[in-house]
Amino acid sequence: MKGGVGKTATVIALAEALAKDDPKDRVLVIDLDAQANASICLAGDSPLTKLIREQRTVDGYLKDYLFKKKDVEIGAYIRANASDVSHNGSQLDISLFAASPTLRLVEVDLIYKLTQNNYSLNKIVSNLSSLIGTQLREAKKQYRFIIVDCAPGISVLTEVIIRLADFVIVPTIPDPLSTYGLQTFCGSIWRKPQSSSNPFRKKPQATLPYVLFTRRQSVKLQNLTVEKLRKQQSPSDPEFKIFHTEIPERVAIANALGMAGKSPSFHRKWGGVVDVMESLAHETKGVMNGASA
Repeated sequence: MKGGVGKTATVIALAEALAKDDPKDRVLVIDLDAQANASICLAGDSPLTKLIREQRTVDGYLKDYLFKKKDVEIGAYIRANASDVSHNGSQLDISLFAASPTLRLVEVDLIYKLTQNNYSLNKIVSNLSSLIGTQLREAKKQYRFIIVDCAPGISVLTEVIIRLADFVIVPTIPDPLSTYGLQTFCGSIWRKPQSSSNPFRKKPQATLPYVLFTRRQSVKLQNLTVEKLRKQQSPSDPEFKIFHTEIPERVAIANALGMAGKSPSFHRKWGGVVDVMESLAHETKGVMNGASA
């Protein structure tokens, strides 16, 4: 829900740590934020500009499929080998389905045009969920991990992705302002009564969301917030679970996000937080494989 909590940094770090952990695991990053920060941080400005110019972006795909009625699949819009980060001399196998600044406008235009054609919001969401779900199932045949970066707030695209996801991570700065409404947000999506007619009323496929503490500092306010939230996950029917791994507030992370196009190694890029990123990747794998976290 909140901006500035490290969603994009988490996506980039997790994608590269997972790809580095096992070279056989292909990773796809999907950028659903019109700011396109994940796209820039992964591919760099020049490659992203080329993708936008060629309309090989999420919004380009939506316009081609839904407005121009072209029979296209997302594979044609994905840039392979998007990351120039390497490990042990080999480039990490990370692909990108990029965003552009017009994504939000396309989403609004989509809703407007379909409602003008007497589509209900429920039908729009249902059709969009079916389309994206079909494309993701096809992508799963090629990629071990598909990681989606969502924009702040809940848009139609974000809610559809949350409900299709196998696993939802909620990056959160452990302070009162950043965590305000966290329990309500998680409960409102995962605890709603199910309905066969309204896709927004169906529980997501994913298990309970996992909160990831980001920009962590060893200060009293954050320590108290962490202690409080960890206690909230202990009841028999919690609203969310919490990663053991915590992402510290480090200049190294901000620096790493600006290294696209410089062909760094994984260890050079993430420097003093390599162990943290590896821990995040291993814990994520454990949760997805059914291990407790």
